[in-house]
Amino acid sequence: MDGVLDSMEKRMLIMHTHQGFARVLKRLLAALCVFMLLFVSAASGESDAFDEKVRSIFKKYKTSGGMVLAAKDGQIVYQRCYGWANKQAKEQVTPETYFKLASVSKLVTAVSVMKLVETGRLDLDEDIGHILGSPEFNAASAKYPKQPITARMLMTHTAAINDGKGAFEKMTPLSEALNPKKNRTGSGFLDKKPGTHYKYSNFGAGILGCILEAVTEERLTDAARELVFDDLGIDAAYDPHLLQDPDKIVSTYRANGSLHITRSYRLKQPYSDKINLDKDYDESYGGLWIRGEDLCKIGIMLCNMGEINGTRILEEDTVREMLSSQQGKEGITADSPYALNVERVTNLLPGKTLYGHQGMNVGVLCNLYFDPESQFVFALLTNGCNVNSKDDHICKLARDMFKLMWNTYAGE
Repeated sequence: MDGVLDSMEKRMLIMHTHQGFARVLKRLLAALCVFMLLFVSAASGESDAFDEKVRSIFKKYKTSGGMVLAAKDGQIVYQRCYGWANKQAKEQVTPETYFKLASVSKLVTAVSVMKLVETGRLDLDEDIGHILGSPEFNAASAKYPKQPITARMLMTHTAAINDGKGAFEKMTPLSEALNPKKNRTGSGFLDKKPGTHYKYSNFGAGILGCILEAVTEERLTDAARELVFDDLGIDAAYDPHLLQDPDKIVSTYRANGSLHITRSYRLKQPYSDKINLDKDYDESYGGLWIRGEDLCKIGIMLCNMGEINGTRILEEDTVREMLSSQQGKEGITADSPYALNVERVTNLLPGKTLYGHQGMNVGVLCNLYFDPESQFVFALLTNGCNVNSKDDHICKLARDMFKLMWNTYAGE
């Protein structure tokens, strides 16, 4: 009998022990749940507060619609949409919205150009007249007829092309504007020897699109897709008709918020799939359409010296050349802030050089800046904002948003 009681007592003891352990475990799980709820609540509160800062910056500069992204170490760590893609239709900006990049297009075009260079299909220092087709496109300023103009000069904005007046501003056929035998006064050219003077030039950069077409014998978007876009896995086009979903492009707005150009108007404009070097130089300098995530991917690739997610788009030496000063190379004596269609940005962070480009057109503002040292990428796209508010040439919207993203995600 005593043995039976001992056995029962042992079972009771074990049962109480298990019940006690269960109660302790239950309490621990309850405490863990409370902790997780508090953690998620705090994180959510922090996220909401940060999103509110982003919204307030967009609102401060009267942004019609926009998107901002930040990437770190090859991954997008923040993405936020704001406002209207189309005010009239009450369509909000989403991650699927396409924006027109304005002059950030120049940087993207440069990636395709440099792909031709590293594969031996283009020489940056060859006379562009020879590339486009001699004698029709003999290229020189009538003021300096013996000085060839090169792609390197176009990409550094030292080709002495003046957008503000003359042949290029009037969209004179390129074979006439470039050819000194036809453009005898040098209309559209500065009174400077090519290579010796920096002056920002839209149409000079636009000629690079014609060079892409001449070398590949394909229209600009087709060439860019085969050279770069498809390998990057991005959807981008120099004409909205060629996008996967053209109905998701933005309407654009002026700095005061009034309508500039509607989506429907853009999509009614005809597109020609035939190469026309005489007029295609108005496409590549500001006409690229792209989504925010895809623009950020381009920044990540350049930031990582030509590679993204294990896929090499450009060789490391090619990217380093794109980011390097071209002063002293092949007839370029001018000190340009642009390397090869990439600006070396020294006025965003004290004592630090970043790389990228700013784009502005009417009210549109877009920016792409990246820092290979910290592996940080910043992308900003809008379809209209107060572009007139600037500080040392950079729009204050971009400055304020960049500062917020840098301080939060750069990790320096």
